[in-house]
Amino acid sequence: MQLFRHTSNSWRRATGRFALVMIFTTCVVNSRGQTRGTPYSLFQYSTMTGSNSTITASRVPVVTAAGNTIYKNVTIQFDLDSDGNLTLSPEHPKLSDAPPLVISSFRAGSYIGPGSILNGKTPAFVDGPGATDGGATSWSFSTAGGADTCTYPNSATWYVGPIDSSPVSARLKKAAITSTAWSYGVASGPTYFDICTNRNLFVSYKWERGTLIGVSQSGNAVTIASFTNNGVDFGAPVDQITYRVAP
Repeated sequence: MQLFRHTSNSWRRATGRFALVMIFTTCVVNSRGQTRGTPYSLFQYSTMTGSNSTITASRVPVVTAAGNTIYKNVTIQFDLDSDGNLTLSPEHPKLSDAPPLVISSFRAGSYIGPGSILNGKTPAFVDGPGATDGGATSWSFSTAGGADTCTYPNSATWYVGPIDSSPVSARLKKAAITSTAWSYGVASGPTYFDICTNRNLFVSYKWERGTLIGVSQSGNAVTIASFTNNGVDFGAPVDQITYRVAP
């Protein structure tokens, strides 16, 4: 009986895993009533997150029978019984059309800071776009190999889309920032902030960790502005630095 119970539990777990795979591979296709095997979904290219008993896949590419690609958001919630067995919650999975991405003029690639700062040892990367909730796009900045440890910012993430739906919207509202000339986000200062401050490379605490930033691009130049000084956000930039596309 012990052997049979072990085998039965193993079979139940295997069946659960198989069912989960089938849910992911068919839910988007079935939502449009298309025949199995003609269209297909590409969950590996979506953004997948999990929280408690819920799995969310954002911007799942779905190729239709006509060869067109559309994007879906999928939410799957599970219930558990007293033995820990998973079952789909009522009315799940839930599907919706993913909103179109906000197009921006930011340019990904290698950049370099002003030659007058840190002897020009400020190589960096701009990466993006990445998808976020509501159709916004995210971009990131990071220092590259050979960069001085006091390069600022050391890293940054900003979002292109409506201010109200920005992950930093609460800070923007509190600081009364409404300008659409910038795309807003958060930056971290140099790796060794105290050492760099002692070198008097920049004023006070305008580039510390958690700094509220605005970013804009003009041609080959991307400007990152700090809206924070000593932990307080302001309604206008308190400092800024411009990086240009590396030759």
